[in-house]
Amino acid sequence: MRVCGVELTGNEAIISIMQLKNGLYDVPKVRVTKFSLVDAINTDPLKKFQFDFAQLMKDYKVDALVIRQRALKGKYAGNPLSFKIEGALQLMADVNVFVVSSAYIKEGLAQAQVTPDVRDLGLKQFQEQAMLTAFGYLEQQASLK
Repeated sequence: MRVCGVELTGNEAIISIMQLKNGLYDVPKVRVTKFSLVDAINTDPLKKFQFDFAQLMKDYKVDALVIRQRALKGKYAGNPLSFKIEGALQLMADVNVFVVSSAYIKEGLAQAQVTPDVRDLGLKQFQEQAMLTAFGYLEQQASLK
C-alpha cells in the first residue's frame, strides 16, 4: 500500500509518500515536496492546485491520501486557506482520502518498533510531520491485518 501523508500549514500542503510492501517501508524520491495555493479568491488557482496534486498522486500510484487533522480553534487553529486546500484534496477522484487525528498517528507510532528519521530517509526537515502521518497510518493499517 502506498500512501501520501499531508500536513497543511498556512497556504501549503507538505507531502511525504511512503509505501509498505512485504513488511518493508520505502520512501520514493518525489519531484515535489509541497504545493502552495496563493490566490484564495479565484477558483482557477484552486482547480490548478487540485489538478497538479491529483496528477502527482496518479504518477506515483498513491492508494491513499492521509491528511493530518488541524485544530478548528485556539492557538494552533488551521489557517482559513488550509481548509480550502483540505476540501480540494477531499474532492479528488481516484484516490481514497482520510483525515486522521494526532492521537491516531501517535497510536501508530507507539506500535512501531522504530520511528523513522527524516534525514535517514533523505527527506527535508519540514516534511517530518507529513512523513510521520504516513508512517503512523501505515502502522495502524498493518496492525489491523
